[in-house]
Amino acid sequence: MENKTNIEKIRDFLEQEQKSGKTLFSYPSRLNQTNSLTNFKIKIGLNKYKEIILEEETGLELGGMNKKSFSIVIPIKEINLINHGKISLLGREVNKIKEPAIDFGIILLIGIQDNTHINEDELRQLNFISNGIEGFSIRTIPRRFWCRISTSALQKGFSFEFLGNVIINLYKQKFKDLIKSVEVIFINSYPSSIEQFVVLSSDILSKVKEKWKKKIDEWRKRIDCDYDWGCEICPYQEECYNVKQVLVSREEI
Repeated sequence: MENKTNIEKIRDFLEQEQKSGKTLFSYPSRLNQTNSLTNFKIKIGLNKYKEIILEEETGLELGGMNKKSFSIVIPIKEINLINHGKISLLGREVNKIKEPAIDFGIILLIGIQDNTHINEDELRQLNFISNGIEGFSIRTIPRRFWCRISTSALQKGFSFEFLGNVIINLYKQKFKDLIKSVEVIFINSYPSSIEQFVVLSSDILSKVKEKWKKKIDEWRKRIDCDYDWGCEICPYQEECYNVKQVLVSREEI
């Protein structure tokens, strides 16, 4: 019920922004993501394009030091709440942008199975997206979501529709059957929209984090884990995951 309420808040926010006169566009769902990317000249591949885009090579910056920006990943077990493959854009498409840098935000709704063990922090690590697209990079700096698109990638037709499709494709490649659906929402060009969404999302994220922490604490008690460090930096993370899979299998039997 809580997740349903959160998703309704996000969708209501987008609808209200559209009613206020801001441009909201949704791209058609393309469930066969691989085929939908063949029309682009930009190369993609999981961990195949680990490149740094220098300032002189940059055609467009998304977010950055002097721009408002955010990235939010929300894992949801009620898969039916997510429109798999849907990409929404509140703002302008790349070919309509004339400035060298814009305000930018991205929301990813990730549908996971109820019995799936995925580290939430791993879902939030977006560097694998940066490393999977030719001419695109994500710069990691505190409290900032900062992307660079090379001039070459822009000339090849880089767009938010393309980026959304690639994100879905790379998530499915990396996590395979662990995730079932991905929906992407972009916000750009409207600083007020980004500010409003950050306020809206703060309440959603605090509840999600609290719920996730409770789940992790219960799991650690179950396997008698008394380590002080968090699961995301635990050197025994893989072994812990394997133990859980065994317990899950035993419960199913």
